[in-house]
Amino acid sequence: MGFQKGGHKMSVGKTAVLVAALTAATCGQTAIAQDYSQAPDFQAQVDAGELPPLADRLPEPPLVLEPLEEVGKYGGTWRSALKGTFDNGWIRRTVAYQPLLAFDYNWAKVVPNIAESYEANEDATEYTFHLRKGHKWSDGEPFTAEDLAFALNDIMKNPDYSGEKAQGFDWANMTGEAIDDVTFKITLEKPDGLLLQQIASVNGPFFVQAPKHYCSQFVPTYNENAEQVAKDRGFDSWSQAIERVCFTNFTDEKRPTLNAWRQLTPYDGINQLIEFERNPYFFKVDPEGQQLPYIDRVTMVQSENVEDILLKVINGEVDFSNRHFATVTNKPVIYDGQEAGNYHLVSTIDARMNTGVLQFNLTHEDPAKRELYQNHDFRAALSMGIDRQEIVDVIYAGQGEPYQAAPRPESEFYNEELAKQYTEYDPDKANEMLDAMGLDQRNGDGIRLDKNGNPIRIQLYTPSDQVELNDIAQLIVGYWSDLGIDLDQRNVERSFVYETFQSNKHDLHMWWGDGGLGDAILDPRYYFPMNNESAFAYKWAQWFINPEGAGAEEPSDAAKKQIELYRELKASADPEKQAELFSQIIDIAQDEFWVIGTVLPAEGYAVAKNNLGNVPEAQPYAWIYPQPGPMGTSQFFFKD
Repeated sequence: MGFQKGGHKMSVGKTAVLVAALTAATCGQTAIAQDYSQAPDFQAQVDAGELPPLADRLPEPPLVLEPLEEVGKYGGTWRSALKGTFDNGWIRRTVAYQPLLAFDYNWAKVVPNIAESYEANEDATEYTFHLRKGHKWSDGEPFTAEDLAFALNDIMKNPDYSGEKAQGFDWANMTGEAIDDVTFKITLEKPDGLLLQQIASVNGPFFVQAPKHYCSQFVPTYNENAEQVAKDRGFDSWSQAIERVCFTNFTDEKRPTLNAWRQLTPYDGINQLIEFERNPYFFKVDPEGQQLPYIDRVTMVQSENVEDILLKVINGEVDFSNRHFATVTNKPVIYDGQEAGNYHLVSTIDARMNTGVLQFNLTHEDPAKRELYQNHDFRAALSMGIDRQEIVDVIYAGQGEPYQAAPRPESEFYNEELAKQYTEYDPDKANEMLDAMGLDQRNGDGIRLDKNGNPIRIQLYTPSDQVELNDIAQLIVGYWSDLGIDLDQRNVERSFVYETFQSNKHDLHMWWGDGGLGDAILDPRYYFPMNNESAFAYKWAQWFINPEGAGAEEPSDAAKKQIELYRELKASADPEKQAELFSQIIDIAQDEFWVIGTVLPAEGYAVAKNNLGNVPEAQPYAWIYPQPGPMGTSQFFFKD
């Protein structure tokens, strides 16, 4: 694999998405006219006068998706599963990844997707997107630049909108303008050299998920009765209605879409089966002119726990997925069940740099805990008190290696000292360091006392649906007990975990480590405090987001320097300069040792039914790069 600085070039497989018809402004060519065909059920509806002809439903030109292996055929249902009632990540990764611009299969570059082409000025303050003429929403209404302007200006930039916003974007810095029906321009007050990557990321599809003709009913600017409409629909406010209906929650099956499949049942905690059907207005075709997607329907069963999902996999009831169940622990039983379940395993390139990152709350409200957790030597000692090789052997069957929260070895940002410092298991040295800090007094239970004479008890809530995190935490309870540190670890619902640390009430937070490959620059949450997932310094992260915002606290000098470097990075459109600045951020992360890592993940895997065609092999697996979405899931098909 090759990884260019800045995450712009990553070669891990073959390219899946080829834009076969670009505008003259893009490549000097125009689309070649050809005959297009459609699924038999759509043809029957056209013949019956129930659906417009295909020529009236496709844009000019449609995007031609070159298949991974072969041109497919129509039919079948893609089955998978969801965990509980808030597992929208799998929906976003599979049927809802259709941004303006997309990552290609290799995670090597950004390519046109819903936008036919784009251009940017040299100082990264103006970005212009050209849409396809005749592109339509799933209800047949025109999709135009006005929809994009509405999503940006009337929702994300609206000062009265209090709902969730797509992360990774400086909305206050952006203004959208519909130049005409097929031309949309974003103007920035400050340069943002990462904007195109953000648009291609998992958060980018928001721009095309809020059809103005449908979602404006909830916005007071367009509907003076918006609050009442929202309350009639069961929401507390118009902001909540926008968040739940027109964002990423998939609670409203009536919302029009540009995705390959349109939603049939709401994901609202009531329906056990979430269903999608082929979108008659989808804008992609295969090289033979067949409108995509090939597969008729997508179904996702809500399961109570991961064990239920695992059982479905082994029983052959999952056609393609790696959501929740694809762990090292489960791999042997999944591998053994291949013949009976009529499936096989395909590899994924895990972009995560850690299986479990421990984040002490450096901005704790308790002054004594804040002082203790901010002490570099305290964190270093507890890191050396973790037997990572035992974690690798016991939990991951010998796969993986001791590792801190640092870019992966394949990354150009790899920093060996950051990756390996304090990973050697040395409880004797760890105890010596804690003693040297003045923590040499213990109570009758052998628990060390802080400077105020109180036992050092650390609360850690781990999400009950993350089995591996819970297993790691249980081992760490024992390791730190040998150091005289009382770690009180409890399994709780994920929502409680997030509620706790995003209200800054946590001692310690644990999650896996994103940001190992191409997502390092876009999601450096563990390298410096920069978003709501930076639990090690949540209040400093709020300062980065908005220094005047609620809960914001001025960071330490080192963190502030990282923030300055990152702002300079975003202001540059030069990948080389971006890479140089990010390397400096990593160097500071090495010195400060903000968080504690555990294990570098080994190669991942997904399960695919034996008769499923165009299955991706060795595809990157990350959140920013929402595998399998960028491979173009509309090309999946079932063989005879």
